[in-house]
Amino acid sequence: MRTASLPCPPSNQQMYGSDQIKSADQVRQQRDNRSDWPYEHLFPPANSTPVNQITLTPAVVPAMGSQVLVLAYKVPSGKRFILTGVIENIFGVSFTPGDGTWTIDKNTPIGIPDSQKMPMQGLVNTPVQLGSFASGRPWRFPRPYEFEPLDLVQSKFSNVVGIGGGTLLSAFLGYLIPVVGLSR
Repeated sequence: MRTASLPCPPSNQQMYGSDQIKSADQVRQQRDNRSDWPYEHLFPPANSTPVNQITLTPAVVPAMGSQVLVLAYKVPSGKRFILTGVIENIFGVSFTPGDGTWTIDKNTPIGIPDSQKMPMQGLVNTPVQLGSFASGRPWRFPRPYEFEPLDLVQSKFSNVVGIGGGTLLSAFLGYLIPVVGLSR
């Protein structure tokens, strides 16, 4: 018994005329967009470096009406820092939301008047603790925050009602990506 062989379509289909131009445009567009995917704010690219910056020496809760620097992280030259989550906790005292506030800003020393601050939208005067060192769960952002090379990212705590005693810990979690070769 003989079997007939069926012709197989070529895997590399040839196109002619306007189809060839459309196909070339699609290939060119995919090539131009390849650095945009996977989007670095959703998935760390292969050339990223993890950042798990945690307060080494706990800060002491300041006097009422004062602010203290809890954590500072300087973004290295040639890198962008993608902040995906934080932990902001107070230990050793009873804390009720609003007793104190946390603020994350960039390039703003303690004591600078409000008009010159560079706060991060949504992370100013947060009246609650974010994340937990005890359970090991950070507060994750739906859309991470991006910082440029040499930015100084800071977590600060303000004592609103006069909390007595206690220590403060913060953590910045995310990753670094090279500035060179990425398009925005």
